[in-house]
Amino acid sequence: MPHLSDLWSEIRQERQDVVFLAVDAGDPPEVIREWWEEEGFTLTPVMQEGYTVSEAFGVQAYPTNYILGPDGRVLWRRVGFAPGTEEEMRKVLASTAR
Repeated sequence: MPHLSDLWSEIRQERQDVVFLAVDAGDPPEVIREWWEEEGFTLTPVMQEGYTVSEAFGVQAYPTNYILGPDGRVLWRRVGFAPGTEEEMRKVLASTAR
């Protein structure tokens, strides 16, 4: 999560057409709020009802990261945050620049 938060802190300065969301699954809202504040994350946390968002996207493991195009289509998907993930995300975001 820190990698995504750092990337978002950078991207949001450059792109007004991009939003990073962190969708939580299964944690009570107060736990997420406390963790967010302690870690200083800049991403927007989203609490889903049950697992509706995860099910809609077919998420089977956490974290699973997506980049969606303006039309809602999935442009990129990765389970976990492995070396090279941030660079892959940058390339996809660059390809969508207006």
